[in-house]
Amino acid sequence: MRDAIGFSMQFFQLSKEKVRCPLIPEVIRLGKELKGKTGIISVRYGKRMLSILSPTLLDEITEDEFVEVIDYDPVKNSLMFIGEQQPDVLLAVHWMVLRAREDINIIVHLYDGKDILNPLERAKKILSSVKGDSYIF
Repeated sequence: MRDAIGFSMQFFQLSKEKVRCPLIPEVIRLGKELKGKTGIISVRYGKRMLSILSPTLLDEITEDEFVEVIDYDPVKNSLMFIGEQQPDVLLAVHWMVLRAREDINIIVHLYDGKDILNPLERAKKILSSVKGDSYIF
């Protein structure tokens, strides 16, 4: 599938079941605290990642707007997930940040309307800003 700027990614929906992660109520609570903000929240969940499907008003998140990312392969640019709907391609960037930094457990990505970089450029920009001395970047 291609996003609005032509970036292509393969999605593999492992199950169409509703996501039932125990962290969902906490993410919804956090979203309500960010009243009027638009964005995506992603949370480390064991070896998986719980995320909001796509950018949305965070104080209006419902249980139906979540996806559980099982894996992302940057070489094949393929993302495996569980959920009722296909997620935003940006979740690949969140996945890479959580894999590169074990000390980060949550990503709150807020939008200001100017975020127009393609996902690969976003990933480079984000990863370069969170790199540590022991990382490759």
